[in-house]
Order: sequence, then C-alpha cells, then structure tokens
Amino acid sequence: MSMPHAGHIVKTFDEQLGTLRDRVLHMGGQVEHQLRSAVDALEQGDAEKARQVIAGDREIDRIELAADEAIAQLLALRSPVGVDLRSVLTYSKTVNDLERVGDEAKKVARMAVLLAADPAQGEGLGLGAEVGTLAQRAQEMLHRGLDSLVRLDLDQARAVKELDRGLDEAFDAGIARLKAHMAAHPASVPLALELAFALKALERIGDHAKNIGEYVFYLVEGRDVRHPKVNPGR
Repeated sequence: MSMPHAGHIVKTFDEQLGTLRDRVLHMGGQVEHQLRSAVDALEQGDAEKARQVIAGDREIDRIELAADEAIAQLLALRSPVGVDLRSVLTYSKTVNDLERVGDEAKKVARMAVLLAADPAQGEGLGLGAEVGTLAQRAQEMLHRGLDSLVRLDLDQARAVKELDRGLDEAFDAGIARLKAHMAAHPASVPLALELAFALKALERIGDHAKNIGEYVFYLVEGRDVRHPKVNPGR
C-alpha cells in the first residue's frame, strides 16, 4: 500500500523541481534581455532604453524572491539527496548569480544615462572598441552559461571559462586606456571613473556567467571545479 504513495511523492517532487528549473531559466532569459538592452542603450546613447532597464530590475528581484521561496520549500519539505539535492543547490546558486548580473546590467544602464546627457564628452574618451568587445563577450558568456545549464553540456560550460580570459584582457585594455586618458585630460576624470565602473560591471557579468558554467559540472558530475588552487584534484 505504501508504494503508490511513494510514487506520488516522487512525481510531485519531480514536478516541483521542473517548475523551479523553468523559473530559473525564465529568470535567465529576463536577465539576458536586460543585459542586451543596457548594452544597446550604452552604444546608442539611448537614455530612455537605459531607464527601462533600471526600472526592469525590479522584475528580476521579484523572480529571485519567488525562486528562493520555492527552493526553501523543496529543501525543507522534500529533503532531497544525491542528484536531486545537487539540482536544487545548483538552481539556488544560479539564481543568486543571475540577480547579480541584473544588478550589473543596471550599472551599465546608469552609465548610458550619463553618456546620453553629454555624448560629445563620452566620445572623447575613445573607448568604443573596448566597450564593444567587453559587451559582446559578456553577453556571449552569459548565453553559453545558461545554455550549458539547459543542456547539461560540459563542453559548453568549459567554453565559458575559456571566454573569460579574453574578457579579462579586454577589461585590462579598457582600464589602461582610461588611465592614460585621465592623465592627459584631468577634466574627464569624473566621467572616466563612471565608465570604469561600467567596464567593471561587464567584467563581473563574465565572472557570474563562468560561475553558472562551473555549477553545471557540479550538477552533472558532483564535483566542484571552483578554486582549483585550494581544491586540488578537481
């Protein structure tokens, strides 16, 4: 008599886990849209689009709260183990990273508002190539990270980590250019510092995307590939 009941519990858990997965992926899609819009606003000098990104961050926060509540209920009421527990923990960590990506996209949008108010000064900084490279790589990394989670694709997850090196190089080049420009044009320092924060936001988005890729290894293989220097053999 206990077997049907146990089967029902398993089915219910699977449904709840599937719902959580869908919610996380929906959040990922929303965050990708936020990032694309923030980058477009920055490159096009579109203050209105940037303001929409800033306002849209509230929806990301709402999804995060709903996902956190679902995760708490699964852990408290279902006591998952094995791959089920790894799935819940992976989604929990991914939600946290996605919320932070949303915050970083909002920083890019705020920079877009500032530049739109004085486009000539922004052009004088001469960082179009660096910003474009950083933005393209950050968006690609986020997309691939989420795709690796959808498909449980370790090759895709590994590719995200490789892309991070190029992102870091583009960030370093951008910061070096900004420092040189500020030294030659002291009046540009306030705006240049704001742009440095925007560049850092794009670099941080790459870090969060890399994190998502690393979580896929944990989910699929049960191994933690973070911090190899302090976690040998991983």
